[in-house]
Amino acid sequence: MKTFKIAIRIILVLFLLFVFSGLDCRMKVRRYTIASSKITQPLKIVLITDLHSCSYGKGERRIVKKIDKFCPDMIMLGGDIYDDDLPMDITTEFLNNIGPRYKCFYVTGNHEVWTGHLDSIKTLVSSAGIRILDREKIRLKHGKDTINLCGWPDVTEHHTWSQVWTGIDSLAKDCDSTFYSILLYHRPEMVELFMSYGYDLMLAGHYHGGQFRLPWMKEGVYAPDHCGTLKYTGGDYPFGGRHAIISRGLARESTLIPRFYIRPELVEITVLPESNETN
Repeated sequence: MKTFKIAIRIILVLFLLFVFSGLDCRMKVRRYTIASSKITQPLKIVLITDLHSCSYGKGERRIVKKIDKFCPDMIMLGGDIYDDDLPMDITTEFLNNIGPRYKCFYVTGNHEVWTGHLDSIKTLVSSAGIRILDREKIRLKHGKDTINLCGWPDVTEHHTWSQVWTGIDSLAKDCDSTFYSILLYHRPEMVELFMSYGYDLMLAGHYHGGQFRLPWMKEGVYAPDHCGTLKYTGGDYPFGGRHAIISRGLARESTLIPRFYIRPELVEITVLPESNETN
């Protein structure tokens, strides 16, 4: 009987540890290293999605500290940086910090549209020195390399899905395929279609990793606006030498139901020349 009680206590302690670990909402840095024959020198990218105006210290200092340590060549802001419920001040201070110091690019997410103040948000983003990618492709120089950077606003911004499909396809066709091409779009639902257009790298967020997952599972389970089995909730998804990288986002206090084993994440991506790829 005594042995049985000890076993029950051990099981209870392990269960509580499992639950508390699953509710950990500290920010973590998720690092990916990929390679491309179209790159001759390392390209360092920070991907930030689904911040939802959540707080990581004054002016998001904990995020800024991680960014400065990585010293990226570009920062990609993949939508839902602002929230439709939480105050916008801390996010605006954050953008005013990183905008003048890094090459930053932004696309809208559904929550920015839902604020009802999208024009004001775009003004704040632009005033921070951040380029809004609004149905456009731009060409960037990175040392000796040329980068095609494409961005499209969220489908909720006065679009239909067919307009999104044809628009993102048109941007891809306008890219010189000899140059490395990146697509920044908030949602990952159509990742297989978009990658078929020929992009070398797609960056997205939106699902926050799902509502919960088990530690050994890559995909999360359940999202409020998604029916059926979730795919592309977070991670690196190879497409024959090309990649879609999906962030689980940085949302914390904006989430009514705590997520389980889905910690907020800042994503750091290093694209290496193909011969120098490291695992």
